[in-house]
Amino acid sequence: MKSIYMNLYDILEIGDDFPTVIMGVLNLSPESFYQGSVYTDIDSLERATLDMIENGAKILDLGARSTAPWSQKITIEEEINRFKSAMEFVCKIIPKDIIISVDTQYSRVAEVAYDLSLDYEIKIIINDVSCLKTDPTLLDFIIEHELPIILMASKEIPGDLCTIGEIIQEFDRTIKQLKSYRYNENNIILDPGIGKWIEEKIHTYDLKIINDLPNLRTLIKPILVAISRKSFIGTTLNIPNPEDRLNGTLSSTAIAVYNGAHIVRTHDVDKQLLEIVKMAEEIRRNH
Repeated sequence: MKSIYMNLYDILEIGDDFPTVIMGVLNLSPESFYQGSVYTDIDSLERATLDMIENGAKILDLGARSTAPWSQKITIEEEINRFKSAMEFVCKIIPKDIIISVDTQYSRVAEVAYDLSLDYEIKIIINDVSCLKTDPTLLDFIIEHELPIILMASKEIPGDLCTIGEIIQEFDRTIKQLKSYRYNENNIILDPGIGKWIEEKIHTYDLKIINDLPNLRTLIKPILVAISRKSFIGTTLNIPNPEDRLNGTLSSTAIAVYNGAHIVRTHDVDKQLLEIVKMAEEIRRNH
């Protein structure tokens, strides 16, 4: 089947020569660790969607399954049930230049999203926190349809890599695998997997990964950081409640952008975030 995409750069201005891309998080899962990001009714989903776009989000990340390791597990059928109606609604109200990121590890969910994207002429990116490890058929699906993919650093289970050296090594292996299948490597975005995905990954690993982002740039792929309100901020600042981690999120985001992140995945898309990101960009450019 012929792809509806040429490559990622046909649908998104991304890279060192362009402003940092803002990805707004729209969680459809009540199990999510930050309840302020959960939109399980149409009214709140509509308000959040339109507010994020008005405030500068170019990508909306829809996820119907919490990926936090301690979250209650749901079936793929439940994930599809949550996802389908929400994406269909969002597709009806967003401009055609807004991209939907499909936060899933499963090809059946990706297929639902792909069919809706064709129906509504909306472009999608698949966002897989398992780096194509959870469901091997998702690899087949993105190759068949040449869908852009966000790969989060994972070797066996989501987020099980702790150092930038391990992360680069696994990304390099995965990129070579995809290229061997004639997948267009211009469709790959890299996410180093910040967060306490495994017990061994204490907060200092996340601090070091953010500091070491320039090393990840050696793979010459767009870099996404998903920092927003995560546990390493809570541990560092002794703030257990994600509701109170905004300052730590913003400061970490500024440093990540300065260190070369091209996409910021965030729960908070507003003027404050945009100004902080802009300042970090300008300082980096004038380094």
